[in-house]
Amino acid sequence: MPTLTARKREILKFIVSEHVQTASPVASSTVARSTSLKASPATIRNEMVALEEDGLIHRPHVSSGGVPSDRGYRHFVGSLDPEATLNSAVAAQVDQEFTAVHADVEEWVDSASEILAGLMDTLAFTTLPRTAPAPVKSVELLRLQEMLAVVIVVLQGANIYKQVINLDSSDSDSAIEHARNRLNEVIVGVPANNVAARASRVGGGLERRAFDSAVTALQKHNTGSSMEKRFSGIGKLFQQPELLADPAMSQGAMWLIEDTFATSVFEEASEPGGLASVVIGEENVEESLRNYSVVVSKYGTSSTAEGIIGVMAPTRMEYETAIPAVRHLAGHLDQMTMLFYGGY
Repeated sequence: MPTLTARKREILKFIVSEHVQTASPVASSTVARSTSLKASPATIRNEMVALEEDGLIHRPHVSSGGVPSDRGYRHFVGSLDPEATLNSAVAAQVDQEFTAVHADVEEWVDSASEILAGLMDTLAFTTLPRTAPAPVKSVELLRLQEMLAVVIVVLQGANIYKQVINLDSSDSDSAIEHARNRLNEVIVGVPANNVAARASRVGGGLERRAFDSAVTALQKHNTGSSMEKRFSGIGKLFQQPELLADPAMSQGAMWLIEDTFATSVFEEASEPGGLASVVIGEENVEESLRNYSVVVSKYGTSSTAEGIIGVMAPTRMEYETAIPAVRHLAGHLDQMTMLFYGGY
């Protein structure tokens, strides 16, 4: 990311803010009129050319003004305080709406997505909290054939996960028994989603291969468990100028809504510690989302129950509002998780 002078930073910030509001390219004359910069229109034009050369803005047409690129939005987001709070008046209104929500988990989750969609005037989504996986009850390592063995992980509650591994010619029955005993020492009693964190306690050879296979078996289980989703503001998203101009963009929204495991992409991208993650345009793993930005945060804890809340819009998103709004609502869902599932 290029280092910008104070003047370039102010010009880029203005272009982002103006484009977010107007959905139109921002002319150098508009920048010169509307900012406190003591610079001539010609100087502003030169600075905008430099921003374009740095890949922070682009011009849809040769004679048009500047539009922020994904890289420009990323630079802008990087300049924001990640712990900024929601406007106090807005926060008070949100808090008041949540005081009426007491019935059940689904009502809390539904209200969170509705409030976020209303604040951002676009698509918001939440997932119902998924309870923490059970701890490991036992591990077996059994020879199937001369060069094959199976790792069997049994969780409390009798869920069983298996993974076949290849054996080396040097892997004797006693080596298999030793590896099995070591795995039981290392991961029995550990919640299934935390087993991978025990890697440093495992040795090499068969012991390592068996451990890695156990982790793989449990990860397949985790990724195979879909999270129930809630959406609000679908109509608001489809009325955004970008989608009206390019109906093909709707494919990204439909993927998020219809694909059973779509939100797992954002679950993996979420920052720990209550911070909101921001995924911009080309940073999205899913190709159909490359014209969108997503702001998302986890809520709850991995030891009790957790879910995610997020907002999606074209990259022309009001990041300054979206980031604290998502964090604020995640805080309410944290309270809900503590109320219904305990912990903290």
